[in-house]
Amino acid sequence: MNTEDMASLYGTPIWTRLRMYRNPIRMLFSAGVWASAWYLLSSMILCIVLFSVVTSISITSAALVIIWAGLPLLIGSAYFIRGCVVMERGRARAVIPEGLPAMPPVASAEGFFPTLKAVWKDRITQRGLAHFTLLAIPLFVLDTVVWTIWVAFLGGVTVPIWYRYIPRGFNGQHTHGLEYGYFPNGPHGKDSIGFWIGSDLSATVAAVASLVLLLAWNYVLVATARVHASSLRSVVAGRDPMAAARRVLDSPGPLSSPTTT
Repeated sequence: MNTEDMASLYGTPIWTRLRMYRNPIRMLFSAGVWASAWYLLSSMILCIVLFSVVTSISITSAALVIIWAGLPLLIGSAYFIRGCVVMERGRARAVIPEGLPAMPPVASAEGFFPTLKAVWKDRITQRGLAHFTLLAIPLFVLDTVVWTIWVAFLGGVTVPIWYRYIPRGFNGQHTHGLEYGYFPNGPHGKDSIGFWIGSDLSATVAAVASLVLLLAWNYVLVATARVHASSLRSVVAGRDPMAAARRVLDSPGPLSSPTTT
C-alpha cells in the first residue's frame, strides 16, 4: 500500500498544493506559499465575522426558546451554519484544489419538531457550531500572528527600494531612514538600541536578513494553512476506514474496457 492509500485509509489529507519542499528557494516560488498567504488573509477577516454572526444567532435562538419563538430560529440557525460550512469548503479550494470530502445531507424528516431534531443532531451542524465559535478565535490569533510576521519579512526584502523615503525626526532634526529598535535621540545618539537603516549598505544587510527569515517562515506559513484546512476538514468528514477501498472500487480496473455506443 502506497503513501496515498495510507493517507486515505486513516483520513489524512494529501497536500498536493501545500507541499513542503526541502529546497527553500523552490518553496518560496511554489504555489502553496502564496495560496497559504491568501487563505490566511481571508481567514483573518471571515473568522471574526462568522464567529460574531454564528454566536449571536445561536445565543439569541436558544434564549428565545423559552417563549417558543426561538424554535424556528434554531432551525434557521442550523441551516445557516451548514451554509457557512459550504462557503468555507469553497474557500478551502485555494489550498486544497482536490476539494474536501462530500458533505452528507441532513436526514429527512416530516413535521416541525422532527425537522428541528434532525438538523441539530446532524454532525455537520454540531461540528460547524464548534468550529465557528470555539475554534474561531484561536485560529484567528494563529493566522494573524503568522501572516503578519510573513508580510513583515516579505516587506523587509524590499527595504533597499523604499527606506530612503521614510521621514524621521529627532530633537528637531530631520532625516530619512528606517529603524528596527529604539532610537530616542537619533540614529547615532545615546540610549539607542536596535538597527538603523540609513544607507544602501545597511538596507542591503536588512534585506538579506529578511530574505533568510522569509525562506524559513514560509514553512510556518504553509503549516498554519494546513492546520486551518485540517480543522475545517474535521467538520466536514471524520475518518473513513473504508475510504481507500471505496476509491479502488470506484476506479477502473485492469480488466475494464471502454464502453462502446
